[in-house]
Amino acid sequence: MADGYFLDPRRDRANTVYVVSYHTSVGRYAFTYNTFATTGVDNGPLHGLAAGVSGGNGVFRYGGVAFPASSFNSSNYWVDVLFVPTPVP
Repeated sequence: MADGYFLDPRRDRANTVYVVSYHTSVGRYAFTYNTFATTGVDNGPLHGLAAGVSGGNGVFRYGGVAFPASSFNSSNYWVDVLFVPTPVP
């Protein structure tokens, strides 16, 4: 079972870098090498940064639950983000 992540437009701020990740205890994941090597990926309003713009992109961590800070070959680990823009009252 994986934990998901979503962005809340009422709480999260524009022009801020967020890490989107998931955790699994069974070690299964999909990846593609070099997705973020030279350019970012845009799917407005979200933008995946190119590697090196704000540290590594395509970060991961093996072992216990902790902040993912390692990267390998600018890989994309295919974690989806659910972003639902709603008006702020």
